[in-house]
Amino acid sequence: MFARLVRRANAFFGLVGGLLIVVSCVAITYEVMSRYYLKAPHTWSLEFNIFLLVAATFLAAGFTQTHRGHVGTEVLESVMSPRWNRLRILTGDILSLVLCAFIGVKVWQYAWQAWSEGWTTDSVWAPHLWIPYSLMGAGLTLITAEYVVQVVEAIGRGDLGRGEHAR
Repeated sequence: MFARLVRRANAFFGLVGGLLIVVSCVAITYEVMSRYYLKAPHTWSLEFNIFLLVAATFLAAGFTQTHRGHVGTEVLESVMSPRWNRLRILTGDILSLVLCAFIGVKVWQYAWQAWSEGWTTDSVWAPHLWIPYSLMGAGLTLITAEYVVQVVEAIGRGDLGRGEHAR
């Protein structure tokens, strides 16, 4: 049930990430048109787009991991046995889980500090910094949950104990 919930959440936020990229494209196009044709630049456009792209990147990371779409070492797959490849993938997942969990906790702490101390950017628009930090924390939480699911599934399948011709 946990795996199903994580996969559904990651699928939803993968879609949200894609939509945020579309919104960013529209906002950038609007800014270019406004700046060059109407001679009316905006103070908010750059930071708004940075926030959108940070959100899209981090929120969609779990979805990308669900499909193993992150950069990998495929050259190793072609020269290693299936058993060693399963061990390599499991080891990478465990290390990635630990790293994402650690960074996620630190980012959530940073988001809380930004919230409680009222941090804003130094621009004229001055949006609150807890917003991008919270989006980063949410994305790291989602990808960490996906790694947990993948590690538990791999161990449950007994990937480490299988022989060369298994699978």
